[in-house]
Amino acid sequence: MEILTELGKAHPYFNREAVLTSKHKKLPLIAPSFSSTLKMKILEHSADTDQLGTFSGEIERKFPPLQTAILKAKIGLKECGMTLGFASEGSIGPDPIAPFIKSDIEFLVLVDLENEIEISEVFRSFDITAGQIVARPDQDLSEFIQKVDFPNHKLITLPNIGSSISVVKGIGTKAELAAAIKLCAQESEDEMVLIQSDLRAHCSPSRQKNIRAAANLLAKRVLAQCQQCQGPGWGKVGFERGLACSLCGNEVAKVAKREIFGCCKCDHREYGELLALVADPAQCDWCNP
Repeated sequence: MEILTELGKAHPYFNREAVLTSKHKKLPLIAPSFSSTLKMKILEHSADTDQLGTFSGEIERKFPPLQTAILKAKIGLKECGMTLGFASEGSIGPDPIAPFIKSDIEFLVLVDLENEIEISEVFRSFDITAGQIVARPDQDLSEFIQKVDFPNHKLITLPNIGSSISVVKGIGTKAELAAAIKLCAQESEDEMVLIQSDLRAHCSPSRQKNIRAAANLLAKRVLAQCQQCQGPGWGKVGFERGLACSLCGNEVAKVAKREIFGCCKCDHREYGELLALVADPAQCDWCNP
């Protein structure tokens, strides 16, 4: 069986082998989307991606999430001697658009060294279980444990003040939690412990669901080909912005007029349908300063 696009050409990634660089068991979350659409064979490679940053904060992330995912993929490609590879990176915290709500933004990328292209997608969700608390060793944690869905979602502990050398990850039982709290309290300058959700993919079922959704989006994008060069990865690349305010007539530069679709390989671009004809006065700096 061969995957054919509307262009009548075989897809360049059909039946190809690729590597997924991940320490945290993401293969069953990502591979099915590409196996079902393109019969791709994806192998998981565990590399020291913690060097690029950790969720628990002992190593700060130095680059934005998408760039981090690209660097992860390239680490695996170099170590495996391959040219086609995946990696993902999540950003969990106050949402950039609605900062009073916590969101999970998952970035997934396919790096093709042979063709020098990077195809990426992003999935944003408010459905993420995550929380933290600073607690005493003898404190009742019943309410917190229920809120963060422990032990279904695992936990991390570390000293509240002082070195994070004693960080304990992947806590999945009450006995493990009690032992970790005792250890970290002894190391903390104020004898308090920071307890937080372990947001690594294999410890967070709610994040796993979002990674699967990101994989579905990326698979659809990888499958789509450019009508000009037949390169994979055709999809939305941005917006044309700028609409006249419906009340005062002044241009509101920040408002999206229509989507722009483009190719990852060549500079071919196409406009999508109009999203709106005029801007809402609530978005206008003249009408709503």
